[in-house]
Amino acid sequence: MRIGGHTISLSHSLPPHSGPARDYGGLRRWLLYGSGRLLGKPFLRALLEMETAQWLDPEQLKARAEQKLSLLLAHAARHVPFYRDHYRKHGIDPEQLRTIEDLRVLPVLTKAKYRERGIDHFLADNVPEHRRLERTTSGSSGAPFRFVIDRDVTPIIFASHLFYDSWFGFQPFDRYVRIVSPSAAVRPISNSAPLAFRYRQLLTRQLQTWYEKRTQQRICVWDVDAEDAIDIWRRIEKFHPDFVLGYTSTLSTIADELLQRNVRLSRPLRGVITIAEQLTLMRRQLIAQYFGTPIVNRYGLREFGSWSAQNCVASESSLHINTELVVCEILREDGLPAKGGEIGRVVLTDLYNYAMPFIRYVTGDLGVAGASVCPCGRRFPLLENLQGRSIECVRTPSGKVVSPTVLGHYLFVYHAHDEAIHDYQLIQDARDRMRLLVVPAAAWNEGCNKRLLATLATLLGNDVTCVVQTVPQIPLEGSGKRPIIKVNPQILSVA
Repeated sequence: MRIGGHTISLSHSLPPHSGPARDYGGLRRWLLYGSGRLLGKPFLRALLEMETAQWLDPEQLKARAEQKLSLLLAHAARHVPFYRDHYRKHGIDPEQLRTIEDLRVLPVLTKAKYRERGIDHFLADNVPEHRRLERTTSGSSGAPFRFVIDRDVTPIIFASHLFYDSWFGFQPFDRYVRIVSPSAAVRPISNSAPLAFRYRQLLTRQLQTWYEKRTQQRICVWDVDAEDAIDIWRRIEKFHPDFVLGYTSTLSTIADELLQRNVRLSRPLRGVITIAEQLTLMRRQLIAQYFGTPIVNRYGLREFGSWSAQNCVASESSLHINTELVVCEILREDGLPAKGGEIGRVVLTDLYNYAMPFIRYVTGDLGVAGASVCPCGRRFPLLENLQGRSIECVRTPSGKVVSPTVLGHYLFVYHAHDEAIHDYQLIQDARDRMRLLVVPAAAWNEGCNKRLLATLATLLGNDVTCVVQTVPQIPLEGSGKRPIIKVNPQILSVA
C-alpha cells in the first residue's frame, strides 16, 4: 500500500480473518473498489485490512502502527520545517525514531502552538498545493485554526467510516439520516493542478453525489426546538433509514422533545450514531429511551478526518482506539505516560496525513487507558472514562439550544471569523443576555464587532441581547479547564 508517497510492504502480514467475516461480494464489491480507484488509492484494500487487523494480537497491532509511524517521522524530518528544525536543533537522528516509545523525544503540540508558529511551518514541502485540502476547526476547544488534510488519504477516511459501520451490522449501501450543522463551501481545485488529478476529483465528486443521493438524507440544523423535532421526525418517517447519525446534543434534544409529545417512530431503527460531543449519562438515557436501539459512540477530530475510536456492542462505555489510523498516548501533566487506571491527556498522532502531519497532537480531552480485553474479541486498545471538553449548552427564551460544537461551527467553519479571533468564550448571564469574550487576532478591526453581532443574532435569535467584549486573555477555571460556554448556574440548561 502506498501512503504519502511511500510504499508500505506489510511485513507483519495479515492472517486469514479470525473474527466475523464480511461480505463485499458482487456488485457492491466492484462499486467500492471502483470508488477507491477514483479516489486515487486502493480503498477497498484499506477497508479489508482494518477488518482483519482488529483481531490481531496487541504486539502485531503495535508493530503495524510503528511501521507506518517510522515512515511518517522520517518524512516529517525531511520535509516539514518545524520538525526539520527540531531534529537538527536537538541532534535527533530521524532514522532512529521507529517505535511509539521513541515519540517521547518529540514535543507534544497544542492547537495554540500550531497557531503561534503558523501553518507554513507544518506543511510538507514535497506535497503539491493541489493535494492540500484546507479546512477549519469548529473552535469547540476555544481556538479555531486552519489546517490541511492530504487529499490522498480520502479513501482511508471513507474506508474507516464503513469499517466502523460494520461493527453494528451496517452495510455500505444502508440508508441513514445525517443530522449535522450546514457544511461550508468546498474550495475548488486550482487550475494549476494536473489535468488527470482534476479529472479524478470531478469523477470522485460525481460518485459521492450519486452515493449520497441513494444512501443519505442530510438534515442541516443549527439548533432544535419542538417544531424542528417534529419536522425531523417526519423526514425520518418518509426516508425509512436503517440508522441515524448526529451530534450528541442534537439527538438528545430531539429525543426529549418527541418524548414529551409522545411522537414515536413507526419503523424501528437498527442504530443511532452519536458524534462530536460527550455522550453523558443523561443524553444516553434520552436517546435510548426514544430510539430504543443500540447507540454507537464515535470519537474523532476534525483535524484528522477519520474517526479514531468507537465503542462496540460488548462495551458501550469504552472506546476501541483504531491503531491502524492513529497512535494514542495517555500522558500526565508532566508529559510522562499515565499509569494504569490513571487519567491523563489524550494525545494522538495521525499516521496518514503527510501534507500536514499531526504528531503528538493534544486533543484537549482526558481519558484512561483501558487495561482489560474487550469481550467482543477485538484487540484494539481501549480508551475509558473519556472526558471531553465543556458540554454546556445555552438555551434561549424561544427554546433554541446551542452547543459548543454548533457555536464553533457556525462562527468559524460557516462564517469564517477565525482570522479575526484568537480565542473566545460565550457567557450566558441570563436567559436573554449573553457576552462573547474575544481575544483578538491580527486581522481584528472595528468592523469585526459588528459582523460578529450579526452572526450571533442569526444563530441565537432576536430574543437574545448579545455584546462582544475584547479581552487580552480568557482565564482558566479552577479546574484548569476553559469552557467554551459558561452558563449562569441559576439558568436551567440542557445537560
